[in-house]
Amino acid sequence: MKAILKRPAALLLALMMALSLAACGNDANNAPSSDGENDAPYELQMEISQDDWDANRQYVDLSTGITMSYVEMGVEDGPALILQHGMTDNSRSWSLVASDFAEAGYHVYMLDLRGHGYSDKPETGMYTIIDFSNDIAAFMDAKGIEKADLVGHSLGSMTMQAFMMNYPDRCNHVVLVASTPVNSAALGTDMYDYMLTLADNEHPDDEFMAGWYANPNPVDEDFLQREMKESQNLDANAWRCICAGSAAVDLTPFYPYIDSYDIPTLIMHGTLDSFFDDAAQEILCSYLPDAEYKVYENIGHNIQWEIPEQFAADVLAFIAA
Repeated sequence: MKAILKRPAALLLALMMALSLAACGNDANNAPSSDGENDAPYELQMEISQDDWDANRQYVDLSTGITMSYVEMGVEDGPALILQHGMTDNSRSWSLVASDFAEAGYHVYMLDLRGHGYSDKPETGMYTIIDFSNDIAAFMDAKGIEKADLVGHSLGSMTMQAFMMNYPDRCNHVVLVASTPVNSAALGTDMYDYMLTLADNEHPDDEFMAGWYANPNPVDEDFLQREMKESQNLDANAWRCICAGSAAVDLTPFYPYIDSYDIPTLIMHGTLDSFFDDAAQEILCSYLPDAEYKVYENIGHNIQWEIPEQFAADVLAFIAA
């Protein structure tokens, strides 16, 4: 104790350094961080700018053992709408369309899947769509949401198919955006093989990221650069777990059960989708024959980025119908 009292300046400096490190948040993004659910009540907004997105991230502890980051907008007592991002993206993926859903009267929740964005990234070897679907159910439990309308993009749409199988009673409408049947061939192991070449402190290089985020049509550049950088900043372990888990589940035997639940479903596909082609859509539609199928000519994988206004209008029309 006496030694400490003799060095007040050193103690103050150490305290300042600790506080500075604690404020750094997750990776190099300097987003706000929190242990568990926020203490202060959050005031819902109808619109959040790209500059303010990180400041509006919230956190909640889930029964599945992780702390999840999420952003919410809209009307407090409006019907719940959960928007689930694609592979290596995060809640910002929906920032171009979220205000449309908020203005339509929905209480919009945009989640960071485990391993993504600012949610926990446990070193478990892989994050599967079963893990993701269980986290969504746990999030709904934590927020007191009994049922919701659910929209999933790419990996998020694969997650929603698992959610339909495991939690059919919690689905109102489901929208599968840029989707594919869930099996080991949907994404394969090529991405995982590449991530194995990275050291633990490395990230995918700029050339890889440019290809990963390429779009055949113009996308808001400010949004795209932020989203791409946040994805690139995920550590190598997170990338490996995401890539491994994406090919670890096969729902093929279970589609008859999913179809039997009669959940109103919309499948949205862009003809220039470079990840999941027309053949994949034909198979998915055969598995879910009662689903509505909407095709967008000359649009790529990221429909909600390339034509955000039309995307939001079509999702709202489907849910309303």
